[in-house]
Amino acid sequence: MLRSYFHKIRIEGKENVPKNTPLIVIPNHQNAFLDAILVGAFIPIPLHYLTRQDVFTWWSKPLLRLMNMMPIYRIRDGFSKLSLNDAVFESCRNLFGNHGSVLIFAEGNHGKDYYLRPLTKGAARLALQSQEAIDTEMMVLPVGLNYFNHQAANSTVLINFGKPIPVKEYVKSYQTNAAKGLIEIRNAISTGMKEVLVIPDMSPEYDLRVQAIFQEKHEDLSFHELQSIDITETIIEDKKQKKKHHLAWILNPLPLLIIRKVISGIDDVVFHSSLKFGIGLFAFPLWWVIVFFTMFFLVGINIALLTVIVMVYGLYYSYQR
Repeated sequence: MLRSYFHKIRIEGKENVPKNTPLIVIPNHQNAFLDAILVGAFIPIPLHYLTRQDVFTWWSKPLLRLMNMMPIYRIRDGFSKLSLNDAVFESCRNLFGNHGSVLIFAEGNHGKDYYLRPLTKGAARLALQSQEAIDTEMMVLPVGLNYFNHQAANSTVLINFGKPIPVKEYVKSYQTNAAKGLIEIRNAISTGMKEVLVIPDMSPEYDLRVQAIFQEKHEDLSFHELQSIDITETIIEDKKQKKKHHLAWILNPLPLLIIRKVISGIDDVVFHSSLKFGIGLFAFPLWWVIVFFTMFFLVGINIALLTVIVMVYGLYYSYQR
């Protein structure tokens, strides 16, 4: 389904992913829950996910648990609740003891900018305390999600798996001076994260770099080729595309209306692409099922099948370039 939502999903560095090793996976966070879905779908190992606790409601909690999600408490949830993370971290340590893997967003929040934001201490503390509790060597894996357009469907994303960082190298420093050890491994994680991002830092020419690099004509370039683009010599293409979406609206009005209505009420653009994908994942199949059975009872199975095939193809065709 992700491959049908994106124009291209390109993956580099998959050979860097350790197997049968306790692992903390740390991606950058540009695109709400779609970031976790992308990493989980294309990393060649099973994952558990540390997720903001406010999404664990009475009705969503059972479903989220089925998807290997665990709640994590942040300062904004109340200082008194931070102690609840001890039980969550203990669950993580049990996973690591069985060579499990956990994904955490070390930036602590999401944002639409391409460069890396300052990292919190949570991931560093989890790594060091877990390494102290288990005998097997732990690793931290930086993952770069480089979106050509993180708000739009039919765009391209380059997933870049970086070099794993051995946690044991920082345990002695942590045991001698906890604050110093946390800072050292956090700096190492930050460096590793920047190595997998096309635009790792904020700079005076940041906006120009974004426009010059993330263009359709560059979608087949490798990660290092994207990084080496000379922005002073690159012609910035007109991003206005010919719209063919009218066909999709004629054939699939209800799901698209639902998506538009929900998106219009969300000011934070970082959620837009995730909501488009998440709502569409359920709304379109449900719409096609309703239409199929309606047509089946009215005119028979042949016309019903043909109608749904046309609707599916119409959606696909409308969002192709």
